[in-house]
Amino acid sequence: MMQTASRLAAVALMVVLATSGVFPAAAQEPFPTKPITVWVGFPPGGATDILMRALAEGAEKHLGQKVVVVNKPGAAGAVATAELAKQRPDGYTIVCNTDTPITRSPHLREVEYDPFRDLTFINRVGTFKVVFAVRADTPHRTWRDLVEWAKKNPGQLTFGTPGVATTPSLVMTRIAAREGFTFRAVPFAGDGPSVSALLGGHVAVLGGSSVAVSSYVQAKRMRVLLVSDPEGLDYAPEAVSFAKAGYDVESTTAVVTFGPKGMPPQVVARLAKAFDEAAKTETFLGVARKSETTVGQPLTGQALADWLRKVGSNYEQLIKEAGLYKSEKK
Repeated sequence: MMQTASRLAAVALMVVLATSGVFPAAAQEPFPTKPITVWVGFPPGGATDILMRALAEGAEKHLGQKVVVVNKPGAAGAVATAELAKQRPDGYTIVCNTDTPITRSPHLREVEYDPFRDLTFINRVGTFKVVFAVRADTPHRTWRDLVEWAKKNPGQLTFGTPGVATTPSLVMTRIAAREGFTFRAVPFAGDGPSVSALLGGHVAVLGGSSVAVSSYVQAKRMRVLLVSDPEGLDYAPEAVSFAKAGYDVESTTAVVTFGPKGMPPQVVARLAKAFDEAAKTETFLGVARKSETTVGQPLTGQALADWLRKVGSNYEQLIKEAGLYKSEKK
């Protein structure tokens, strides 16, 4: 009887220790043991897609498994985010996207997730420089040329964006109000389709990320007129910064990785470290340099969550100014 009681007590103790995390090596299986799938909420060829594919290549060496990038475009990443929130929080299915579905989409419409309740934030990959670009053969040589034309031709300026209420869309709304012109927004499912529309002559100007247009500018097929970064662009020195143009406007667009709520901390840490190491590789840095994407300032965990909350608050104000806040449509 005493031996049976002792065995039961030992079993009970082992259960308590295992569930309390005292035996992490025994209780937790290694991660990863199979390929990891990363959903990108935009079509192939866009800025986020390009960066994630370069990051995946480097991360595979640190994780010892394939990192498979799958495009799930729709609503600037909100579609992929809503589906992600329903996945198992085991780290094998995550999302890489701009911060839009976290900091903007919830202010625009009722979404099927709460970004700060239903998601686990992994890391910030980098931040994009927002640019406004035209075709190289346009008569608009400067940003001021474009503004003056728009003033003389109300509502005729067609403006391609990577989605409704993305950074370029919101920034253009504030600029137009300040300058006193109107425009017709043409939202696309990401930078890739927007770039194609500009090159095809379907829109007069586009707002997007530097990474999506840099190669076309260097090939002399596009010209950047306006850029968010105060220091401008090396590959387009003629571009005027928002600050020099007199525009005080929030323009942060970050690329972040995240998973469903409830991901084990050790899995989050493993992924964050792998992505951080991948961001130091020459392949990734080459892509970042070519597009002048800002990298090397990683954020993880609670620090990333706090930063996203602050950015979300700023964008909430911009969305209200644009008359797009969800409560105004009810």
